[in-house]
Amino acid sequence: MSSLFKKSLVATSLSLLAVQAHSAGFQVSETSVSGLGRAFAGEAAIADNAAVGARNAAALTRFNTTAFSGGLSIIDPDVHADVEASSNPVLGEDSTSLDGKDIAPTEYVPNIHIIQPIDDKLAVGFSAFSNFGLSTDYPKDFYAGSIAGSTELVTMNFNPNIAYKLNDQWSIGAGISAIYADAELKRQKGALANIPVGLGGPGGKPTDQVAKLTGDGWGFGWNLGTLWELDENNRFGLTYRSQSDITLDGKYKGPKSSSNSVPGELELNLPEIIEFSGFHQLNQQFAVHYSAMYTGWDSFEELKATGSQCSDNTCFQKDEGWDNSWRYALGATYTMDEHWAFRAGYAHDESPVSAEKRTLSIPDSDRQWWSLGATYTANENLSIDAGFAFLDGDQVDGSEKLSDDVSNSTVDFSAGGDAYIYGLQLNYLF
Repeated sequence: MSSLFKKSLVATSLSLLAVQAHSAGFQVSETSVSGLGRAFAGEAAIADNAAVGARNAAALTRFNTTAFSGGLSIIDPDVHADVEASSNPVLGEDSTSLDGKDIAPTEYVPNIHIIQPIDDKLAVGFSAFSNFGLSTDYPKDFYAGSIAGSTELVTMNFNPNIAYKLNDQWSIGAGISAIYADAELKRQKGALANIPVGLGGPGGKPTDQVAKLTGDGWGFGWNLGTLWELDENNRFGLTYRSQSDITLDGKYKGPKSSSNSVPGELELNLPEIIEFSGFHQLNQQFAVHYSAMYTGWDSFEELKATGSQCSDNTCFQKDEGWDNSWRYALGATYTMDEHWAFRAGYAHDESPVSAEKRTLSIPDSDRQWWSLGATYTANENLSIDAGFAFLDGDQVDGSEKLSDDVSNSTVDFSAGGDAYIYGLQLNYLF
């Protein structure tokens, strides 16, 4: 059993990063509901509520009173990944499922922000939100259960910021991030259980669990931003958020630990993010806004879990080699009257995973965002945002080995998915 699974289960690390329900890779964009309604076009420049603190610290200077925003986004994905059985008859198809339907459960992404001006030049703020996360759950009897099972990664970014207004046109800002991450991963034997024990098979049933990883940890990062206000109707924002390295400490159970639960750790590299945004108020009713976001996924070179009780001190290791990616967004806002404003947006989100790197645990693809949103302003203090987005992911194909130790164990797969995102947010000026 150990020999058979050691190489195939190296890929279990991959599932810490997956699924087409969010932004490309395992990035999460839902830092505000007002932004959701415009496909996050112009987020580093608009500053229409306190949620801008998650995107551009410099924009805190646009507030002359205490501002609060808090919201919740509900991500309802419809993601599938189906496989074709290997040509190796010894693997068989008995007691396994070839269809991975609805493999991404509904998830809830909260955000909360507060901005406090100190004087007419200095402001501070605090934001709590998520930049990265995922959840996938393949059937327990999935044919490729050894490389695709159930996974959850949750991160939360706690981000205090400070901003200073240099003059009427320029503001600068900076912040630090304390990022908490929690992960759980499980794998089953899948079709490998059909291999007779006499031929090196593990025995048991396809639904038997063969690997489990749990862990949590903290990492730290920093962010910089600038805001250039040509005038009250035209402004630009440029932001940088640093790479963050998080060490997840926990337990690993699998072939390289002789199936015992042993201490282990995994370093997760969260990439740097650069965003440029523009906002233009064309007249009293219409505004246009746009963004270009660069994510430095090339820092994601490998996933490696280590532990003193794993053979060679390595529980698993997998080379990644992701590419850097871009996200482009364009949106518009229509202010109907003093109470109602409506917005819409479109975004193209590039995948950082090339076709040759695509696996069942990362069936990533380019996707298109189509968004609608509205704001109801009850009075000069209170407003409520609602947002909706439809994410259309490309259909992609790939192939992957169940095990390097089994000849003809390559499976072909087809994957694709869409997602519906709904959100509500409350904003209050004190």
